[in-house]
Amino acid sequence: METEHTPVPRERAAPGPRVVPIAIAAAALFFHALWGGNSVAAKFAFTGLPPIGLAGLRFALAALVVGAWGAVRREPLWPSRREVLPLAINGLLFTAQIATFYIGVFWSSASHAAVLINTFPIFVAVFAHFWLVGDHLNAGKVVGIALGFGGTAAVFSDRWDAGAPAMLVGDAVLLLSALILGAKNTYLKEVVARITPHKVVFSQMLFSLGPYFAYSLAFEGLLGAKPDAVALLALGYQSVVVGAFCFMGWTIILQRIPASKLAVFGFSSPVSGVILSHLLLGEPLTSKLVAGMALVALGIGIAARS
Repeated sequence: METEHTPVPRERAAPGPRVVPIAIAAAALFFHALWGGNSVAAKFAFTGLPPIGLAGLRFALAALVVGAWGAVRREPLWPSRREVLPLAINGLLFTAQIATFYIGVFWSSASHAAVLINTFPIFVAVFAHFWLVGDHLNAGKVVGIALGFGGTAAVFSDRWDAGAPAMLVGDAVLLLSALILGAKNTYLKEVVARITPHKVVFSQMLFSLGPYFAYSLAFEGLLGAKPDAVALLALGYQSVVVGAFCFMGWTIILQRIPASKLAVFGFSSPVSGVILSHLLLGEPLTSKLVAGMALVALGIGIAARS
């Protein structure tokens, strides 16, 4: 998830079959691959839109689509009084996570972003050990965490070899974004366990719009931006395809298969992100980047299965 991954409450998840059906496995891989292309689309959008302004426009459009879909399905979108505080905390984490993601992508490369942001399941495993009852580390999770951080070290080493200090800062901001996303998803698992995913996603999008537009109008000159057709198409991909379509499709899948059985397919996000970055942006496939991608993907798979 990219960055809009929303865990389904464990109480609501259906038991599901022991083996994930082929069609659903293919759909899960497809959605994760689309999430992997998010950093690539951001790079194209940056040709005509500033980072935080792009985030605001993206989630304004996505909120319209998700809100309309919720209205059609008669999903409750507005929080009750007891839900306001946990949703506000989640919205604050979401706003910080997306802001650091876009700033990191702006300073770094799409391929590095695709690998580093997808280390968030590793942080979830660590945070869950300390924050969630009964969700402790085991041998498999420790191996997955070690592989994930090994992949992170390889990616940073790749940047260090290139001698690009500004881009190294971008990588550090992306890792911070992954850490915030890990904390956010761990928080969602426990504190917001009885709030519907639709309400969680819609509320966090609305929460973020004020800070994004206020900052971009004040400091980025959003009103003076002149996006071309490529930037607008990239904005549409991030808002409609990733922000709305992937969420809606993922929600439908999770009504049939528990999230825990689908987590293993997250390995495809960093892989698709790196491949698309190379094919569409011409970013180099260095040995350390490929090694980092492979280690993070493998770490996600092992930690998820454990």
